[in-house]
Amino acid sequence: MGCYERSIKIAFDKLSGEILEADKVFDNKKDAFAVRRQFHKNEVELYCCECEQKLNVSTSKYDRLHFKHQPNADYCILKDGNLTPEQIEQFNRILVAKESPRHKELKNKIAERLLGVEGIDTSSIAIDNKFIIRGNEKRRPDVYCKYYDKELVFEIQLSDLSLRYILSRYEFYKKHGMYLIWILDNFDIHRQAQLERDIKYLTKYENFFKLDEKTDIFKLECKYKFPFLTENNKLLTKWIDKSVSLNQLNFDSESYQIYYYNFGDNKSKTEEEQKRKAEQIKEAERIKLADERLATAKSKSKEIIQDIKELRNRKSQNFISVNRLINELDKYELEILNSTLNLHNRDKLKKPALYNWISTATQDDVAFIEFILNCGDIKIDVNDKDSEGRTALQEVYQNKAIHKYILVKGLLKRGYKLTKEDEAYISSLSDSNGEIKNDLIIYTICRNLTDKDLVDFVFLHSKLLFIIESARRKEIIGFKYKPNEWIAFANNAIQYHSDYWEYIELAFKDYGLWDKLIELDKKGTFQKKVQAFYSKMPRQKFDFDNVYRDLYPELTN
Repeated sequence: MGCYERSIKIAFDKLSGEILEADKVFDNKKDAFAVRRQFHKNEVELYCCECEQKLNVSTSKYDRLHFKHQPNADYCILKDGNLTPEQIEQFNRILVAKESPRHKELKNKIAERLLGVEGIDTSSIAIDNKFIIRGNEKRRPDVYCKYYDKELVFEIQLSDLSLRYILSRYEFYKKHGMYLIWILDNFDIHRQAQLERDIKYLTKYENFFKLDEKTDIFKLECKYKFPFLTENNKLLTKWIDKSVSLNQLNFDSESYQIYYYNFGDNKSKTEEEQKRKAEQIKEAERIKLADERLATAKSKSKEIIQDIKELRNRKSQNFISVNRLINELDKYELEILNSTLNLHNRDKLKKPALYNWISTATQDDVAFIEFILNCGDIKIDVNDKDSEGRTALQEVYQNKAIHKYILVKGLLKRGYKLTKEDEAYISSLSDSNGEIKNDLIIYTICRNLTDKDLVDFVFLHSKLLFIIESARRKEIIGFKYKPNEWIAFANNAIQYHSDYWEYIELAFKDYGLWDKLIELDKKGTFQKKVQAFYSKMPRQKFDFDNVYRDLYPELTN
């Protein structure tokens, strides 16, 4: 406190009933002398407006007169000496306001109307004349009463209240189990002054009360914050006014605050609702996007299937445009396309679609079936059998109207597995030139491929593979040589496959055929051909390398 600041700005003279303002009285020398004389002659009885203890008129070391509590006085907030000049000013404004006509009017109205409230102990009602004393502290509420098993105190606010004043009142009553109800007569919730901020900070429920003077019974106008969700699920709050009676209020026995509407709980519930609604919005958006995605995928599938039908009906030999459309599809769109195509479905005769296409095809239809087989994105089971146990490969061989190898390659690339029934069926067919026997050897080799994309190279290099397979199996296959004509077989290999001789020689040596050839070469024809080869060795080709490594890894390690 500053050197010249008076902590007690007003005093109550019980003899005259007047309020004396220290700054007005003591700053006028004539008035100051008169009051001092009256005090010493006991012509005035001065009391503190806060604690109602007797006051003295004293002189400071700066010769300034001021009101002062007597030396043996109990605790009073104006006595502790810890208030700032601003707090002193605020506190004294409060005390002055307590003596205003409006303040007295409100106190009396509250007390009068409490008389008619069920649960109020009417004998307990006290208007500004009940001190609540606990230890060395005491407070005098504007209105006090007992409501059932609860003690209620009403404090009326007409002027700005300091946070210290607000907290000191609240903490005192809370500590002693009393419910403090602030009657905020001039309170403006939308004003951003210090009082409004302090009051909002104090109450966790954000319920603010004033006396409802539009009715003759006891009611409070409650202004409370109400959370709500907008149409776009944004959480906002607004202030609601409602006239409530005492029995509509809730009492928090931990914080000793009263409330009509629990803002915190309802905000939490609204936040939970917001989360649920957000999930619903998210799910609705997900469903919407999924529906849109499905519609787009179905539309693309419909367009592709229509294009395939048109190309097939025109006996087109080029399906590149459709392949391009399929390549542009994502994984989900491919699933929809295959679901729509449903090539696993069987017809009335229980035949897979592929079998029908093959069995009824003419040569002009081969391009369409080849497209289906070569398009890896179209799901089709080439190993499926019809109701009679026939396979797709057998259907190809049965249809004499088509050139079979294009479709056979397509089946093998798709992972077709040669069955014993296939071998038996194909072997039973007429084979005057040994072609069918060689076909079965090629199909068996293709079955052993790890990379089915190499099927075309197997067909392209079938003779070269027959040579290597003969060395591996230790029997001549794929050629019309007699079983013991190894030298003629080897001479043919070096003469007609010299540009792949490095692969052949490696196979002959690793599989043990080389030594056998040297032993059988009594006339030296094979060895002469080898010498001639190395004297004018042709450039070697390596387009066979991937097939060689895939089928014969033991030769490449």
